[in-house]
Amino acid sequence: MTSARLLAIVLAFGITGSASASTYTVKRGDTLSAVAARFKIPLKALVAANKIADPDRVREGQKLDVPDRKAAMVAVAKPIVAVEPAGGAGPPSHEVKPGETLSGIARRYGTTVAELQAINGLSNADAVRDGKKLKLPASAAAPPVVTPLCPVKGAGKFDFSNSFGAPRHGGRRHAGNDIFAKRGTPVVASVAGTLRVVRGSLTGLGYEIDGDDGVRYYGAHMDSLRAREGRVNQGDVVGTVGTTGNAMGTPPHLHFEVKPGGGASIDPYSLLRSWCR
Repeated sequence: MTSARLLAIVLAFGITGSASASTYTVKRGDTLSAVAARFKIPLKALVAANKIADPDRVREGQKLDVPDRKAAMVAVAKPIVAVEPAGGAGPPSHEVKPGETLSGIARRYGTTVAELQAINGLSNADAVRDGKKLKLPASAAAPPVVTPLCPVKGAGKFDFSNSFGAPRHGGRRHAGNDIFAKRGTPVVASVAGTLRVVRGSLTGLGYEIDGDDGVRYYGAHMDSLRAREGRVNQGDVVGTVGTTGNAMGTPPHLHFEVKPGGGASIDPYSLLRSWCR
């Protein structure tokens, strides 16, 4: 998946406000890598945003579009799930994730179970195993870009504030935003992906979803768990809002983080403003 493709996904996420690009006029002696370092964004994101064929050649006076730093981080994140394009990288393929079925994979790529069985030599449609790389037909459709859901059902943009980076006990910094709701309010999977249950003294009862969009979503302090580990679909109920872990004594809420490519957490506020209405 190219950086340009991932940047398109960022735009589809609905990042607004601070996500608008700024511009920079190249000065004598500037290099593209130096400009990227100046704005603290990856070089790949700057190249993709300006459709630059040769990153080693920029001219004095050239105007560059500089993408928002948060959008740039998502744009160059290594995707967790990707379809290899036809051509130089080989035929399109899909790596089976925990809980996936052949019928679900067929629907995802606009093909049929019979066709997947035929090109992969599978006699039993139920015999696909985690980690197996399946060949896809050349006509396989790219997975659609799906806008994530608000992780707390019914929450609106006034049910959270931007507390990302706020100081916390022990010298920590708040790595997400807290979405406040009544205890027992459903927590849902923002996207389809692979669910893992997380438990700990800080988290209490929480979850991680490695989304099909290449982003990891993390939630904490749930009161109860309603889903099993493994494959979840977008909108499936994962659990309910609570105060477990180090949220004891606070109003019920879901602590929520967004981690592009499974890496460091980014400020999810503008994303949540788009998803929670």
